[in-house]
Amino acid sequence: MQTEKSTPLTRILSFLFPFVLLGVLWEIAVQTGLITLNSLPAPSLLLRKFWGLAFESGVLWKHLGKSMARLLIGYSLAAVAGVLIGMLLALNGTLKDLFEPTFSFLMSVPTIAWIPIFLITLGLGDRTVITAIFISSFFSIMYSTMRGIEMVDRSSVRAARMMGLEGLRLFLFVLLPGSLVSIINGFRLAIGYAWRALVGGELLAALIEWGMGKMVYQARYFNDAAVMIVGLLTIGFCGFLLDQIFLITIEKRTVEKWGMAKKK
Repeated sequence: MQTEKSTPLTRILSFLFPFVLLGVLWEIAVQTGLITLNSLPAPSLLLRKFWGLAFESGVLWKHLGKSMARLLIGYSLAAVAGVLIGMLLALNGTLKDLFEPTFSFLMSVPTIAWIPIFLITLGLGDRTVITAIFISSFFSIMYSTMRGIEMVDRSSVRAARMMGLEGLRLFLFVLLPGSLVSIINGFRLAIGYAWRALVGGELLAALIEWGMGKMVYQARYFNDAAVMIVGLLTIGFCGFLLDQIFLITIEKRTVEKWGMAKKK
């Protein structure tokens, strides 16, 4: 029996349902005295704190706006560089033999370990955070692109070349569509890595005053667990929305439409 295709709204509601259920049970347990949490706030307090940050003071949107701007710049640069370099390595065996070991070595170093070096070399502001986002996102996109192109059916490539397709046209009309499932998976992984690098960079970059990581870090000085949790939930929800709005839209208009992936 065929099931009705899910819509963005149903996916968002399905995503929120476990959190709402957990929040209701958590609130009941706190209100009835089944549990007493001195430092972990009840969901009702989190909602009041969110309302205050978002609609009374408005600082939540300023923090979020600054973080999203940094994320957009770093992630976009990583997407362009990752796809281009992944393509070059997949198509040129000599370059792959030369550079893949170096990339493997660099990828094994956690992004948070690079941030102190970036702070010294790039300064205490946005450049450090954007570079950390770029580094964290680049490798998953590059490797997904390289592996995806390598798995494209060679007979399709040979047929395209016999028809006169070479260079950029070969990539755009044969290699890119054939590897897009793998590339999108790399993009999806990269978004998660980018958020982690963003928050870590904003925590450590002293000259940054606005950002979700900075908001969470500053709340530590006041032992305000409610602000910390609101910040973490906002980061997670924004990551989910980026996946739903950006990546799933691309999937539906490309690989699902072409029959290369199961429709959601």
